[in-house]
Amino acid sequence: MVVVMASCQNDARHNTRIPPVVKKSKTQWQNDALESLTDLISRSIDTDVNYYKRARIFLDQEQYQEALSDINEAIYEQANAGEYFLLRSKINLELDQIDNALEDAERAEALQQTSPELYILLADIYQTRKSFNKATAYLNQAQKMAPYDGSVYYVKGMLLAHQGDSLGSLASLNEAINMNPRLLRAYEQSTIIHGKLNNYGQALAYNNRAIARFPARSELYFERAEIYRYLSKPDTAIIFYKKAISINPKYTEALKLLAETGISIQAYHESLPALEQLQRLSPGDKRTITMLGYCFEKLGNFEKAKEYYGIILAKTPTDQDARYGMWRIRQKENAYLTDSYFPAEDDQSGYKDLDTTRVKINLLQPRGTTNIKVDSSRKAKIE
Repeated sequence: MVVVMASCQNDARHNTRIPPVVKKSKTQWQNDALESLTDLISRSIDTDVNYYKRARIFLDQEQYQEALSDINEAIYEQANAGEYFLLRSKINLELDQIDNALEDAERAEALQQTSPELYILLADIYQTRKSFNKATAYLNQAQKMAPYDGSVYYVKGMLLAHQGDSLGSLASLNEAINMNPRLLRAYEQSTIIHGKLNNYGQALAYNNRAIARFPARSELYFERAEIYRYLSKPDTAIIFYKKAISINPKYTEALKLLAETGISIQAYHESLPALEQLQRLSPGDKRTITMLGYCFEKLGNFEKAKEYYGIILAKTPTDQDARYGMWRIRQKENAYLTDSYFPAEDDQSGYKDLDTTRVKINLLQPRGTTNIKVDSSRKAKIE
């Protein structure tokens, strides 16, 4: 009887068991939220709020243009929400639009925003603009309100760096990383400061930590390439310039330095694709066209080289680089057409036979005789 009751009890427990919660990654949650917010916006439900929420997600995903577009729509719908201007200020700071970021942050402050997030943002903007007194005042206020915020130590580190205190700056930046391991700018600035101090080992260490956290950020590979270029390791630098470009094909600075580094070590085949990409991005850039001509010249493709030099000369007939390039090509082409006495490639003897029928031989003529008068007053003794 007991056995029967126990089995029934077990069956009841099994039938009422709550299934485990399905765990989603952050990306999955964000994608689901984006889909839901997009649906609400399309149905005109709480439009400004949902645009604001979607902009925050885009900012977190580093889709800055999409975030800016959404927050502009939110502000258009509701022009007196301080948190909207605060968010747009953060987006503009990421887009390096410092003046716009400052204007939005000040508007947020005027709309009674008093969060530590705003004060940290204002301190960061002012230190970027080199207004150090204002930056320090806002930083002190933020530190009182949020003493364990990693961004506080980041801004403090930047202020110390501007004051020339490299060691104090590095200590603050390291503290910022410890408090917020996803604070990308703290890694980048630590790498830059160590590089300026010629501590390339430490610079590479911070760059490694940053790449481990943010493997899809092209600027981190560019920074690594720069370190190796300073260490006079151009071959390794080229590898990381190419990695940065593979992530961001429109990374102009990486393309330029890859081309220049390749030319400096005569690796013209490495420079050529970068120069061609640069020309697609800026078709009329004179320096790019000249370097393309030079690379083709060095690779022996004289027709392509003359084509690019010709583009420059058509616009600027006195351009010295293009004129010298054309002159070098003519010299090389003439040298190929001139007969030489060097052995042919299939001649194994090491010498070239001369055509004796075409050699003029002049016979040697005997010298004329010279009559020397004998001085009879002198006696010659003959034994």
